[in-house]
Amino acid sequence: MPAQREAEAVPGGVAGRGAGAGTRDTGIVARGVSRILPGAVPVTLVRDIDLAIGKGEFVAITGPSGSGKSSLLYLLGLLDLPTTGTIELDGHDTGAMDEATLAALRLGRIGFVFQFHFLLPEFTVLDNLLIPMRRKGGQPLERMRHRASGILAALQLDGEAAKRPDQLSGGQRQRAALARALANDPDYILADEPTGNLDTQNAAIVFDILDRLVRQGERTVIIVTHDLALAERTHRRIHLVDGRIVADRAA
Repeated sequence: MPAQREAEAVPGGVAGRGAGAGTRDTGIVARGVSRILPGAVPVTLVRDIDLAIGKGEFVAITGPSGSGKSSLLYLLGLLDLPTTGTIELDGHDTGAMDEATLAALRLGRIGFVFQFHFLLPEFTVLDNLLIPMRRKGGQPLERMRHRASGILAALQLDGEAAKRPDQLSGGQRQRAALARALANDPDYILADEPTGNLDTQNAAIVFDILDRLVRQGERTVIIVTHDLALAERTHRRIHLVDGRIVADRAA
């Protein structure tokens, strides 16, 4: 299986992250969170969400279309702000943070994967990984290249590093998007329908990689999915209906 070489990642990469990764274990906490879009007829995306997700959990968010799954994920990932309530990251209230601080948290602590890969088409796969690394900074370019190459090798993409996204298969593009999410060694991976555009085989490959990130990489992975078979393979399933959590149980 293409995910099997994951343990070959560079130190601090896909598999081994070092002792420092285990020191932050509070996780993401939502307290009384609602998100309402203003307008002549306000639209409530999620309401009265109380939720705590700890370090090392693998969580699936499920529910019918329009139930608020993606909206909740974006709130947990600090891509959107709640209308009421608070989102805490590792014990810190993010509502008191300015946009520059939130952007730095997203860049360094949270990796995002979406249903569409959103790779920049004019850049190679390797360069797509280097973009968030360069934005964060703090290390020489050669070290960034070494780390990016290690991540690609771990996801069986080392032979595709010099290709542009349009030269990859659908499964390869989604693995490249996952590699980019790992570029800055985040504590949290948030994925919105990451297997939605993939066939069964490639969906299983991406899911296995996410699962291994939790088991070997000590990361927290939160996915939105319509695939109930995959959701049952996570540690925990949170089910939404009409913007509310109606079930929260071990998968």
